[in-house]
Amino acid sequence: MVLLIILMLFWQTYDNYAGQTGKEAAKLALEYVSRIEKNPCTGGTEETLDLTFNHTAWEKYTQPAILTANFLTSIIMKNSNSLDSLTDEMFFSLVRNNVNSIKTVFGSCIAIEPGIYSKHRLFVPYSYRQNGLVLAHDIALSYMYQDNRTEWYYNLKVRNWENATRTIFKTKYRSSKKSLPEHEMVVLTAKLEDGHWTKPYFGCGGGDIWMVTYSSPIFSLDLTGRPKFQGIASVDIQLTNININQCDQDSTHIFSDIDVFRGTHRCPSTTECKFIEGQGFQRGAYECVCSKGYYFPDINAQVKAFSGLEMENSSDTTQYKCLPCKEGCSECDDDSPCLYEYQFLFRFLLLLLTLLTFIAIGAMLAFTVILRDKPVIKAGSPMFLLLMCAGGLLVCTTGFIAYLKPSEFICATQTWVFHIGFSLMYDALVAKTWRIAIIFKSANTLQRVFLPDKELLKRFFPLIFIIAMFLLIWTISESVKTEILETSNHLKYEVCLSSYLVYAIQCVEALLLLLGVYLCYVVRKAPGHFNESKYITWAVYNGILLGSFLLILTHVIGHHHGPDMLYLFECLQIQVFVTITLTLIYVPKLIALYRNDDIKKGSNTFSYGGKNNKTNSIDIVQSKDIHSYEIKTAVSKPIFSNEYLKTDTRQRCQTKSIGTQTHLTSDMNNLEVR
Repeated sequence: MVLLIILMLFWQTYDNYAGQTGKEAAKLALEYVSRIEKNPCTGGTEETLDLTFNHTAWEKYTQPAILTANFLTSIIMKNSNSLDSLTDEMFFSLVRNNVNSIKTVFGSCIAIEPGIYSKHRLFVPYSYRQNGLVLAHDIALSYMYQDNRTEWYYNLKVRNWENATRTIFKTKYRSSKKSLPEHEMVVLTAKLEDGHWTKPYFGCGGGDIWMVTYSSPIFSLDLTGRPKFQGIASVDIQLTNININQCDQDSTHIFSDIDVFRGTHRCPSTTECKFIEGQGFQRGAYECVCSKGYYFPDINAQVKAFSGLEMENSSDTTQYKCLPCKEGCSECDDDSPCLYEYQFLFRFLLLLLTLLTFIAIGAMLAFTVILRDKPVIKAGSPMFLLLMCAGGLLVCTTGFIAYLKPSEFICATQTWVFHIGFSLMYDALVAKTWRIAIIFKSANTLQRVFLPDKELLKRFFPLIFIIAMFLLIWTISESVKTEILETSNHLKYEVCLSSYLVYAIQCVEALLLLLGVYLCYVVRKAPGHFNESKYITWAVYNGILLGSFLLILTHVIGHHHGPDMLYLFECLQIQVFVTITLTLIYVPKLIALYRNDDIKKGSNTFSYGGKNNKTNSIDIVQSKDIHSYEIKTAVSKPIFSNEYLKTDTRQRCQTKSIGTQTHLTSDMNNLEVR
């Protein structure tokens, strides 16, 4: 195991060293390119780019050189190791055709050993392209190709050709109209792998361009039958159409023949290298564009990038820097903000309003506890008034939570607190209204309705349980997340991400309010002290109408105007669902206490007949002993007998009506219609 780790470390070190060495070689080559750009014809073919290239993409252009070399080899071997059977024009025709056959081939030459062609001791017919023409001349007159520094010639000359490929040819020649016997001939044949690729160089005197040369050997047989080198046939592939790409290697790019220059750009850390095609074989063929999260310093510049050539020629690239964008900007053109900036004063005033509402609800809760024995409080069921206050406090708490920056915990807490608080408030209202509806619908029958607060709570808490289960399923099944939205001015801000389960909870709450609307319709004419059923009806209508309106505005307008507008709508929802509702419930009670109103006899009488025709009346009795509700019905008579009231005739007690609750206040024998 230790040995394996050591080998891995060694390989990584070697790989890093090799990568650094390769980059250093590429940089030295670029320096050579720079020298050639300044003084074109001092490099000649003796100085090359000391780089290793992948020549696979160029192999298809080598056939003219290989075919020419094999042709000359067969001529030599057929003519006693001599090329004297050819003329200068034949040589020039061969190289001209090689150039003319393939557009990418810039030049072609034939260079031979002294003595193989007796007309010239040194002979190098060379053809090349220039200004749309194909030119040719003998470069041996001005260029010493026999020098050991001439890569395209000398490397093949000194190679060992003992294992050169021998090919047997069998040919039937003809004499006049007669076929001659088959003639067998063994010819040395050059293949692709027998040739030599030069490194890129700037060819002076041969077109004055960057090129790479492929040379194929020309053979003969010596007296012992061993292969002998007699020259080369070559093609020059121009690199003017091949770009030096100095940008970093990316995963989508296919490695090509000239990609050894990858990663040699000089772009600073705040920029990215962008390759510019069509610049030819020269350095600096790139732009340094600003990276994501940065912008170009000169915002009025037409080209917002640093020139690669300028970077290559600069001795200090630290001055070329892009400036960072504002916080939250993935991309930017200047230093304009991308994040929405909160209006502190505006939000603080809304927070202060929420705080005052919270304190007011706390005062109502204390007021209910202290005055719970007052008839006006008893008429509204103190237990349910306390539940409504508790729900109001929870809903107000969401105003404090929403003031904070959204996060997964904040979003989950806000959702739980709001919906539990909303359910406590409006479940209590609906439960109270349902009790009034049950009593009121039973007014035409003589029966006892047993609905004390404890019985009503049994129907109240299942509704809370359903909402809590929805919230629990939402929390467990879905990851609470935030999302980034944009205002109409393209300023980003973060909000809590709503899900389908949250919308489902809102639908359940809407159904609860619709049930409340129905019950309010049922009890719209129900009698009762302090008109509590009327105020409950108004509170339910307020919740479903104004609440729905604000919810629609939040989705239609709020998201386009940013978090301040959303916070405004959330605070307005608190005022609609909490402040208005509790005001409708508590203000009449406060007024009654202030006026010292009490239960007046006959105040809860409900007439089914005309204005002065009391044909039927309702009185609801709550016995302190059995905590039940009784409904008495009677026809209009001067005196009513005991048979219309199911109660204990042995007790003498008094009744007093308190809203929907009534205590006995008169002797049963003297009971009168109310």
